[in-house]
Amino acid sequence: MSDRNKFILLFIVLVIFRTIFGFSQPFFSPDETQTYLIGLKAYTDHIWPFYGPDLIVTETGFYTQIPGALEGLLVGGPFYVLPIPEAPFILLNLMSTSVIALLAFYISKRVKEIPFLFIFAWIAILPWNLHESANIINPSWLLFGSVFFFIGFLEAIPETSLKMLTPFYAFACMGFGLFWNMQFHYSWVLLPPFIATAFAWRLWRKTLRPLPEIGGLFVGSLISAAFLIPTLVVFGFNQASSGMGLAVHFNFDNFKAFFTVLARFFSLVSYELPRFLGTGTHERWETVIHFPLMFPPALFLFVVGIAQAILLFVMIFFKDRKHKDWLAIHIITGISLLLVWASFWFTSKPPQAHMYYILLPLISVYSFYIYGRLAVDKRWRIFGVICLVASFWFEGTFMIQQMPVSSLYTNGGWEPFRFPILRRFCPRPHNPPWAR
Repeated sequence: MSDRNKFILLFIVLVIFRTIFGFSQPFFSPDETQTYLIGLKAYTDHIWPFYGPDLIVTETGFYTQIPGALEGLLVGGPFYVLPIPEAPFILLNLMSTSVIALLAFYISKRVKEIPFLFIFAWIAILPWNLHESANIINPSWLLFGSVFFFIGFLEAIPETSLKMLTPFYAFACMGFGLFWNMQFHYSWVLLPPFIATAFAWRLWRKTLRPLPEIGGLFVGSLISAAFLIPTLVVFGFNQASSGMGLAVHFNFDNFKAFFTVLARFFSLVSYELPRFLGTGTHERWETVIHFPLMFPPALFLFVVGIAQAILLFVMIFFKDRKHKDWLAIHIITGISLLLVWASFWFTSKPPQAHMYYILLPLISVYSFYIYGRLAVDKRWRIFGVICLVASFWFEGTFMIQQMPVSSLYTNGGWEPFRFPILRRFCPRPHNPPWAR
């Protein structure tokens, strides 16, 4: 089988797997339901969705809505093509899997020790990628904008550029990613410093040509900002939205949380399972023991996930003799970590990992520079395959367990209205949440 056919087959498998996994995730939770209803209202009422997700700061009582039409259009638009409840999930996972393939291709050009198809499968089923970009909730679309943004950023830095994009297109990708993500989550505020860094770095290296860089940034921004402009025109810049409700005086608790930020930063590209198994140790343990098939891969990946995060942190201080651009990649990753930490100093929000999930593509690039050092040893390559199989095993069993509990096909009980055959594979769970 040719490499092209292998890619097509793997792409189809991953799209199907991720889409069904998205069906199994919490649907009747407030955030998911609100996201879905914004698109459904735009479709049923045939209206332009001026605003996207809610922003509710429980620490201060602040409330607003994020301006922009992208969320409403991306959820409501698919109904015009395929008027079934699953339509938004299908579009979302086609988009997210496609952009993961783009990221994997780009990484494979940087780290030639690891095959493209392996990188593609690995990133596609990482816990944070799978759980955060396969379900109908506003952060799920961040990955799409972030991949374009950080590919553009790395191509704009002279030391890390593969010359795959001209400066015009590199800055266009950053502009597109910035205004795309701006309409989904307030973590977009982490992105402008990268644009400033790209300009400053090119000026330092005397490669700055203002016309193509600024022109590209403007054109790329205009593509995604076109869905934001109507809100600003109709409601004005002041009424459109404000993130100032997040700002507070210096938050010393967040300042002290450096090691928490550090652990969660590298866990984004590791097998961090506990975060998705429940809110506490007791609930996570119950999730695993009530489905015995899940226990072996869960235990294995839990240990691997801790080791991964430690490895990724420790290796940032070691030279990489096989990649000339290793120092720039390590410096950028380190600065990104410090940026995330500093961004919480003046906010009321605690340093939760989903607030810097937007940086996952960049951290993924760094992680494969580290894994590339191990890939030269056959034993590590075999171990990588074992991890991949265990990941499919765990997420597959987790999906089966969750389908009758909190999926698109439940509303107080296991009542799949579209796929009754799933009853055979998804028995009613013991003591489900709705029965407690």
